[in-house]
Amino acid sequence: MALRKEVLVLANKQLKYGGNTLAFVAIIFGILVLINFLSTRRFIRADLTEDKRYTISNATKNLLNTLDDIVTITAYFSTNPAEVAQIRRDVRDVLDEYNAFSKKLQIDFVNPADFDDGQKQELRFKGIPEVQINVVKKDKAEIANVYMGISIGYSGKEEILPVVRSTANLEYELTSTILKVTTKEAKTVGFLTGHGEFDINDQNHQQFRQLLDKNGQGQYNLTSVSLQDGKAVEDTVATLVIAGITQPLTEREKYEIDQFIMRGGRTVFLVDPIQMQPGTLQGTPLSTGLNDLLEHYGVKLGNNLLLDRRFHDSARFQQGFMTVIQPYPYFVKIVKPNFSAENTITNQLEAVTLPWTSSLEIITKEGITTTALAKTSEFGQSMQGYYNLMPNSPIPDAELQTYTVAAALEGKFKSFYADKEIPSVETAADTAESETPASVTDAEARTTKTESEQTQIVVVGTAQFLTQLRPDGINFFLNTVDWLTLGDALIGIRSHAITDRPLREVSEIEKNFIKYLCTIGIPLLVVIFGLVRYFLKQRAKRLVETYGSV
Repeated sequence: MALRKEVLVLANKQLKYGGNTLAFVAIIFGILVLINFLSTRRFIRADLTEDKRYTISNATKNLLNTLDDIVTITAYFSTNPAEVAQIRRDVRDVLDEYNAFSKKLQIDFVNPADFDDGQKQELRFKGIPEVQINVVKKDKAEIANVYMGISIGYSGKEEILPVVRSTANLEYELTSTILKVTTKEAKTVGFLTGHGEFDINDQNHQQFRQLLDKNGQGQYNLTSVSLQDGKAVEDTVATLVIAGITQPLTEREKYEIDQFIMRGGRTVFLVDPIQMQPGTLQGTPLSTGLNDLLEHYGVKLGNNLLLDRRFHDSARFQQGFMTVIQPYPYFVKIVKPNFSAENTITNQLEAVTLPWTSSLEIITKEGITTTALAKTSEFGQSMQGYYNLMPNSPIPDAELQTYTVAAALEGKFKSFYADKEIPSVETAADTAESETPASVTDAEARTTKTESEQTQIVVVGTAQFLTQLRPDGINFFLNTVDWLTLGDALIGIRSHAITDRPLREVSEIEKNFIKYLCTIGIPLLVVIFGLVRYFLKQRAKRLVETYGSV
């Protein structure tokens, strides 16, 4: 009888705990179903990277929120082979995130595998080709014909991303293309010419021109601007780039630049401090005639050459038949702590190399907000005079300090020519006949505008980073043009792809501490641990011998 009671008690316990387990499983299952249901109703994603690399940027979200009509995105992707299927899934993930932030997107995925010849030809005319990729299958290399393109349409306009091989830069391409098809009128970025400047139409700079055209994506056009005939900058120009002047500007040309700023035009001044002698690394001071104009606006050129004894890049030098790469302190490297965290031009940059740059001094002006975009480390050094820039030439000792090398100015500027007569146009014929240039009067009356609308100016102490086509320098320049011309629309997206993260510079004391900790400290800890363990065992052995085992 007692045995039967125990069996019943045991059975009741099993039933009770079994029921509790079943209820617990049912509750967990219900919670998972609820979470899954809520997740389909609202897009939630956790991105733990420092710069939110795998989350669409605020710029993209802002653009999606401002769409006034349906934007159609059609992805033409094959489902085989596996490599393309993986890219298709990655693209779908990105587009799902876009779709979560806007109800104005219509996203479709199409597999053209079953298209007939007429439909495939229509895709080719549209700009989406059938591409060939190498596939390794069963230890054999095969060629597969696949589609990997995206079409973006809006109000009858259509733009194509013909081949998408990865999602590394897909957000920038998608957002810039959406901005392109939804932009009513493209702006114009002008490059000043006529004084030995950086010329976007020069055959030697066509790679840079292609990068600018790709960045513009129909949002702005590029043109050359000449001021030598005394005419004003055209009204269509929104941003004027003055890069690498090697000949001084005349007063009339400076007047036209001033009046362009007064009417609200944005301007970039990339001012080289030195002029290199052909075929050598010998430099002499360069006069551009911009000193008084820029100082009036709020930035004084240093008329010097900087080097940085701590943060600098390497350069290639030819020694006989050999090419040598060695550290070069005149290629000043700006690293993240020395960028402005407030301005969108630089707040996501990791590093930028500025070759042969000068310093800038910020001058306080009423109504003007000035931001130091980039600075050297505290080991910056200034040089003046004749410059021997050979890599092995001795560097004279001088005071080390932090120097500003790039600055942004915002506000309503006062005209440099507010209380002056309008400069006359200098003619080449008169200049050739006399050391003192003659002048002619304007054919039409001009009125000087004395105060600008709200506008921006960016000044950098060198233009050499444009010619070297370093990715960091190109990103810095594109950010600058975008900020002046388009605002903050694309800067944050481009910066997601910037991956240059230099190691943190450590002092000699830190280096020695780590070195001796690894070479002496860790072995010493092992020895101390062994001795402690040995003495504890000896103590336990003596206790056993004295009192016997328990």
